[in-house]
Amino acid sequence: MTRIAAPPARFPDSDGPRQVSKFEFNLLRILRFFVGHFPAEQAVRLLRESLPRPECLSLSAVELVQDTLAKGCILFLVRQGGWRNDRYLRNGHPIAGRVWDRIPLNERTLVFSRAVLEFLIWATAEKVHETKTPWDTTANQLTAADELFFWLVLNSIRFDPDLLASLRKKEAFRLNPFCWVCFPGDLVGNDNFEAPNFTPLFEGVRAAILECLQCYLTERWLQSERKKGQVGEWKKLRQQGHAEFVALRTFLEAAGRAKRPDLARFVLRTNATLLSTDLTPAFWTSGLQGSGPLRLADRLETQRAALAVPRQMEVLEAWQNHARTVGYFDDDYQATQMWKAEWEALHGDLIVSRARAVIQMLEPLGGATLRAQSADRGETAHDDHPEGSTG
Repeated sequence: MTRIAAPPARFPDSDGPRQVSKFEFNLLRILRFFVGHFPAEQAVRLLRESLPRPECLSLSAVELVQDTLAKGCILFLVRQGGWRNDRYLRNGHPIAGRVWDRIPLNERTLVFSRAVLEFLIWATAEKVHETKTPWDTTANQLTAADELFFWLVLNSIRFDPDLLASLRKKEAFRLNPFCWVCFPGDLVGNDNFEAPNFTPLFEGVRAAILECLQCYLTERWLQSERKKGQVGEWKKLRQQGHAEFVALRTFLEAAGRAKRPDLARFVLRTNATLLSTDLTPAFWTSGLQGSGPLRLADRLETQRAALAVPRQMEVLEAWQNHARTVGYFDDDYQATQMWKAEWEALHGDLIVSRARAVIQMLEPLGGATLRAQSADRGETAHDDHPEGSTG
């Protein structure tokens, strides 16, 4: 499927395992945990311990890191969806096949920068949850493979509140578009946050990665939505829902501009599964404890935020309405036909009506439109009419 831009591993002439130091051994175990091949309990213990940092790593250790990164990341992507014989757009035309059949090698080559190795050294040497030696990198200098790796890191440690709180402050995670597409609620600790630029996700290697992750993203968002009913804190649910709304809406805007609705199918599929039956807002908010904020407007805002995923159906419906107007001789005819087929297969008209119904249940006067809700909250016209939403 993919190759890593790194020299091939050179094995010693003698048989048997290569020799590495204790520090390098722990670093390799932590790396294997990040790519899903080492027990979490043991790895977290290593991340919470510190070791004296060596001046440099041995050649054997570096080659083992390269080999583990290449094989681990590729295996993850293949398992999550790269193996599927599916259809995705390429130059506006649907192309079928597995990812290595659809995409040329140069557009699915993973190239890791030095930032990955520096992070692994730091994570091995320091107590990640209470480090005294800071580490970070500039987000715009990361390669697509780097962003995938740091997303895997966050995915691995997000169950540990201390590690999550430490890492989400760093730019490599805080402005990582893959992290925001998967779990935006984990990246915010207050109401002030900055969503990343999603535009690069629809080009080159990042688009290939996103194709592989469509099924994973659907399952991830379904899991998150089903757990919202267990959230008891009003503030936590509001912050999570607000981050999810901003992330998904900004992502869909970028998908519309890039004319890649196929890479947003996970949003439609998530809603189709959730709304396969009629639901009420209680599905998302039944876990809230107490009467909540004093102001009715604040309580309603929290409940609306919890419905961040169904609220995206407004954008997807606009895409469908646009697709119905595209003629046979128009440039994007094949792309819109592909979207219409997906919409009809998932009963999109029924799903959007159910999404609108559950959202309107939160309106004190009933029957308010989705745009009236946004205007009532003071959201900008840019939020109400996302650029490219008719892509």
